[in-house]
Amino acid sequence: MIFIIPFLVLIGIAAGPILANAKTTYLRRTYGWLLLIMLLINVHLALMGYDSFTRMVGICCVLLGGMKGLVYAEWAKTEKLTLPRYAIFSFFWFGMDPGTFRFKNPKLRWKSDIAIGSLLTVIGLAGSWLIANLEWKNIIIMFIPLSLGFHFGVLRILKGTLRYFGFPVRTLFPNLLETNGIADFWSRRWNIGYSQMMQRIVGRPIESIAGKSAGVMAVFFISGLLHEVAITLTVMSGFGLPTLYFTLHGFLTLLEKKWNRPLGKIPTLICVILPLSCLFPGKFQTEVISKCLSVFA
Repeated sequence: MIFIIPFLVLIGIAAGPILANAKTTYLRRTYGWLLLIMLLINVHLALMGYDSFTRMVGICCVLLGGMKGLVYAEWAKTEKLTLPRYAIFSFFWFGMDPGTFRFKNPKLRWKSDIAIGSLLTVIGLAGSWLIANLEWKNIIIMFIPLSLGFHFGVLRILKGTLRYFGFPVRTLFPNLLETNGIADFWSRRWNIGYSQMMQRIVGRPIESIAGKSAGVMAVFFISGLLHEVAITLTVMSGFGLPTLYFTLHGFLTLLEKKWNRPLGKIPTLICVILPLSCLFPGKFQTEVISKCLSVFA
């Protein structure tokens, strides 16, 4: 049943241009989210009995493909990508801004991205090897080298590669040490592509109906549910913890707005890092993260 995963991914991606032609916004969004739910149910059932790591990869691939379709359908109301450009956006980039692939710019800088990305990838790999062989099991210690190698290394190399071919993609994970608050962290420092996606398909639609604060909380609450799919559904354990993690961060974001000042760099990083065991429950740590590290042992 694992061979159904590429088929489900293709359905999610192919739905984007079709949904973009829906007669009304209501139909586009309703059909889009229903399709995503059906895709996730199917991949969950197809991977029952497989190990947690395989389930995580399969579920995340289908989730990403479905989200690509939803984002494109929301964006392509007045403008479209050619089929080759849509394929590049869907299969070769983790960002969520289709407009980046409309035009090419042959004068983009890219060498520094390749150099920085390569250096961080090597550091991440070395750190993963060290932690795996020392058998450290603390979630914060395990997560840092894996994140450094992939989020800040591999994805930076991918950015440089696409910029070499003329696509003006942005850094998805800018310097975290420049963050000054919870809102700033989640909107401008950590996974900008994900932030763009959530604003486009959740934040703005809810804000137009119920106001800005409701839009903010909807973004964090739905983020929690999506992480439930990628994390707790993977290991069938720890349900509710990722949603709690993101909901609390949503309340902190609203508090920053009410106080009219950001939380500050150190408090923000503490709020993000210390509760990682809530975002990544124990079973996910042992069956997925530790397994990733075991490759280096």
